[in-house]
Amino acid sequence: MKTMILMALLALMFLIIASEGKTVPQPTTITWSPEIPSRLTRMVNLTNEAENFIKTIVRGRGKLTTLNFKGGFRPLKERSVDAVVNPLIYGDTCDYTADIKKPNCKDIYTWDINEGIVSPLSLPVNVTVRRRRQNWNVTLDLNGASSITWSLRKENPTKMKLPETSLKQKCNFTAETSFEGYIAYRLKERRGDTPEYDAFDIVQLADQSKGLEKRKNTLLYNVTGTFRHYRMCKDRKVIKPTKN
Repeated sequence: MKTMILMALLALMFLIIASEGKTVPQPTTITWSPEIPSRLTRMVNLTNEAENFIKTIVRGRGKLTTLNFKGGFRPLKERSVDAVVNPLIYGDTCDYTADIKKPNCKDIYTWDINEGIVSPLSLPVNVTVRRRRQNWNVTLDLNGASSITWSLRKENPTKMKLPETSLKQKCNFTAETSFEGYIAYRLKERRGDTPEYDAFDIVQLADQSKGLEKRKNTLLYNVTGTFRHYRMCKDRKVIKPTKN
């Protein structure tokens, strides 16, 4: 009896202790690939956009060898590109419902990207998820991601095999990403007075048809998608065979 009481107290302590200071599992990210494009994800490639822009302004007066969002030689000491992600904004259907006290359940959270962006820069953003009346802080990297999954289980949550699944939450989300700074590049086989090294402001990549917008000295792009919170439960009841 004492052992059972002790175990119950430990379980209660686990429920009320905040996630701060705990080791939180990393999210599992499915990365977008140009070789295997997703039908669900529309991805803007900033590197390709920069290459095409340079080729347009050079107009055959040189061949592009390198371009750098960070580092690289910058003739006028132009600043490198910095990226920031604003907090995710969820739709109004994501209100939390009362937790159901059902044992043997695992919570799984997914962010499926509909409109994403890929670049040489990481795009981390902190999100808060709720499990068993407790908030957990998780860091997602939106760069190049087509789908992100997180669970407290250490193993890959996409490989879980639990029979009963219920959808607790589903809503759209959006996250504004912003880029500021200059992209440096180098040319070879130059003609005339075309410089070997140069740089341009990233806001020049603005293209509303692709979702790239300019706001003063900042290039903006809205990452959008669908958030889902699943609860997967396993019934441990064992039905014993009847004796004849």
